[in-house]
Amino acid sequence: MRSWGDWEWCGKLGQGGFGEVVHWRNRRTGREIATKHIIDLKSLTADQQVKLSERWNKEFEWARRFQDFPHIVAGVILDQEDAGYLDYLNARHMAKLPVIILEYCNGGDVRRRLQSPENVNGLVEFEVREILGSLRKALHFLHTECRICHRDLKPDNIVIQRGADGKKVYKLTDFGLARLAPEKTMVQSVVGTRHYFAPEVVESGKYNSAVDYWSLGIIAYELATGELPFIPHQTPTTILINLLNKPLECIAISEDPESKGRFVNQFQLPQEHHLSRPFAEEFTKWLRLPLTTDYRQRGQRIAAADEVQSVSLVFAELDRLLAMKVLTIFAVNCSKRLEYVVSAEMTMQDLIRLIVGDTGMKGTELYCVLPTLHPHKQMKPHTKPLDLYVEEWSDTSRDSRKWAKRSNPPVMLYVFQGKEECDYSAPEPSLSVLARKFMSNKIASEERWLLKRVAKDLLHVLTKEQENHEMFLSGVNEHALSLEDEMVANPFIDKINEELLTTKFAHDQLMKLRASAQVIADDPEWQKLTQKYETIIEHTKKIKAHFEANLRGAQGMVKSTNQLLKDLGERDIFDATRFYKQYLGNGGIISPVELKKAATEFAKTRSQLQTKGEVKTLSKAIDKLHFYFFKSKEPVPVLLSTFIDIKREIFEMHLKMLSPISVAPPPLLQLSDAMDRLTMSSGIASSDPFDSLGTISVIDEAERINSMLLREMEVDPA
Repeated sequence: MRSWGDWEWCGKLGQGGFGEVVHWRNRRTGREIATKHIIDLKSLTADQQVKLSERWNKEFEWARRFQDFPHIVAGVILDQEDAGYLDYLNARHMAKLPVIILEYCNGGDVRRRLQSPENVNGLVEFEVREILGSLRKALHFLHTECRICHRDLKPDNIVIQRGADGKKVYKLTDFGLARLAPEKTMVQSVVGTRHYFAPEVVESGKYNSAVDYWSLGIIAYELATGELPFIPHQTPTTILINLLNKPLECIAISEDPESKGRFVNQFQLPQEHHLSRPFAEEFTKWLRLPLTTDYRQRGQRIAAADEVQSVSLVFAELDRLLAMKVLTIFAVNCSKRLEYVVSAEMTMQDLIRLIVGDTGMKGTELYCVLPTLHPHKQMKPHTKPLDLYVEEWSDTSRDSRKWAKRSNPPVMLYVFQGKEECDYSAPEPSLSVLARKFMSNKIASEERWLLKRVAKDLLHVLTKEQENHEMFLSGVNEHALSLEDEMVANPFIDKINEELLTTKFAHDQLMKLRASAQVIADDPEWQKLTQKYETIIEHTKKIKAHFEANLRGAQGMVKSTNQLLKDLGERDIFDATRFYKQYLGNGGIISPVELKKAATEFAKTRSQLQTKGEVKTLSKAIDKLHFYFFKSKEPVPVLLSTFIDIKREIFEMHLKMLSPISVAPPPLLQLSDAMDRLTMSSGIASSDPFDSLGTISVIDEAERINSMLLREMEVDPA
C-alpha cells in the first residue's frame, strides 16, 4: 500500500497493539489525510473481535459526525469525492470493517511536546492554557451535544494542527473507547490508559462521564509539571490504595525517598514548573476539583448564565482560571521576574505599589520601558496596567521561536531604577530539598524515578537561570533602544534652535540698524547687551553639545547591546543541553558526585556573570547615561527663559533707535507686535521657578548646572 491514483503514501503516523494510522497526500490537490487501519485480529478471541468491531463502527460513525467543531479531529468523507480511492482502502482492510479517514494534523501530539528537552519540567503557561481551553471545549461538546464519554483522555490523543503562521490548534482524537454517556452511574468495563482513568473505574467499575474530568485533571498536572501526579512508578494496587485514602485537597502523591514504602500527600505544585506565580496558585486550587476521588463531587454541576444547560463545576472554575490575565514584568536591577493579575479596574498606582513591594525600589525611582513593537506604543498618563498586557507574548517557548523565526519578548514590561548610581542584585537560585539531600549523600536510594527526579530538579535551575539571563540582556537592550528613541525625539533641540535663530536674527538686525545710523560709540547699554548675547550663545552651544554627546553615547550603547544580544542571546550559558542529554535524554543516570559537580560548575559560571559580566557593566553605563540625559534637560527652561529676556532687551533697544520716527506705532504696541512675530513658544511646562530671576541670575543658574554636567560627562563643547 504505497499509492493509488493521485494519493501518495507518506508514512506511518503511529501504531498501537491492533492498528496503525497512515499519512496520505494528494499530489494533484495537496490535500492531506490520515487513515486508521486494523492490522491484527489473530491475537484476539472471537468475543474480543466482536467488541473491537462494535467500537470500530461507533468510532467510524462519530468521526463522520465531527465536521465543524474546531477542537475535535474531523472525519473525512470521500464517498462522492473519490469513491475509487475509498474502495481501494476498504478492499484491503481486515475484518471487512471500514477504514476510518480523518483530517491530518501536522504538528504531532501533546505527548511528543512533553518529551522535548525544553518541556522536561512542564510546558510554558501559554501552552498549558491553550491545551486546557481546547480540551474543555471538546469535552463540553461531547458531553452535552453528543452525549459521548471519551474514556481515554491522554496527551497522546491530543493532536496539533499548526497553521502557516505557526499558531497551533489542539484537537481531541481517538474515540475507540468512547461510548454514549449514561445519565446515571452504570457498571461498565475497565477501559482507558493506566494513570489516566479514575479510581472508580477499577475500584467499583461503576462510573459516568465524570471519569473524563479526572483524566482532564491528570493531564493538566502533567502539562504543568512534566510528570504524572500519583506515584506512577508504583504498582496499580499501591496507587489505588493511596488514591482512595487521599485527602480532598491532595493533588499529588509522592514516595518518601528516605523511607521506602512511605507515601506523602502533596497539596501544592512542586516548584519546578514554568507557570506564573498567580496562575500557579489558582491552578492548584482548581486541580482539587477534577482530582477528587468521589465522582459525585467531581461531577457536580452548577447553573451557568451563558449556558443553555448547567455546566460542571470543573469547567466553570476552569473558565475563570483561563480568563485570568497575568502581566509579566522584569525588574532589571534586582533580576526579578514579576507577575501580576491585571484587570480593568487596576490603576498604574496600584501596579507601582506592587512593584515597589516586591523589589524594594522607591516609587519615585522607577523607570518603565515597553518592549519594541509593543501594541500600546508608549506609556501615557491615562495608561492602565491592562493596556500593557499582550496575550500572545505569553508564548515564550523555543518551539514558537523556531516556527515564527522570531521570538516574542520574554516579558511585557521592563522596570529600571532611575538614578546615577543604581543598585544591582540577584536572588539566589533555589535547588530542591530532594536534590540537596541527594548531593550530600543523605539519601541512599538509587531507584530510577529518584535519579531522574533530582536530575530534573537541577535542570530546572539551569533553565531558569538561562531564562533570567536572557531577560536581563533583553531588558538592557530595550533600555538602550528606548533611550536612543527618547533622545532622537527630544523636543528641546528644535525649541533651542528656534530661539537661537530668532534671537540671532533680531541681534543682526539691531547691528545693521546701528551701522545704518552710524552709531560708533559702544555705550554701556550696548556693551552689556552684547555680553549677554555672547554668553547665551556660548551657553546654548554647550547645551546642544551635551545633547549630541548623549545621543552618540546612546547610539553606541544600542550597537553594543545589539551585538551582545546576537552573541549571547541563544548561547547555552549553563550547559543545560549537555546536562539533559547526559542524565535525562539518553537514559543516563546521575550520581551524587556528578550532581554536586554540575551544581558547582553552575554556581561558578553564575558568579562570573554576576561579578564580571559584560551585560551588567553595559547596563550600569546606560543607567549613568540616562541620568545625565535627564539632568541635561534641567537647564533648558532656564535657557528658554533667558532667550525671552534678551530678545525683549534687543527690541527695546530697537524702539529707542526708532523713536524719532513720527509714523511709528506707540513703543509698547511696537514691542508687543515684534515679540508676537519673533518669539516662539517653548511648548513646555511653565518655568515659574525662574520667573523671579533677572537675566544675569538666570544665566548664572544655567551656567552652574552646565558646569556640573561638563565635569560629570567630560564633554568637550568645542
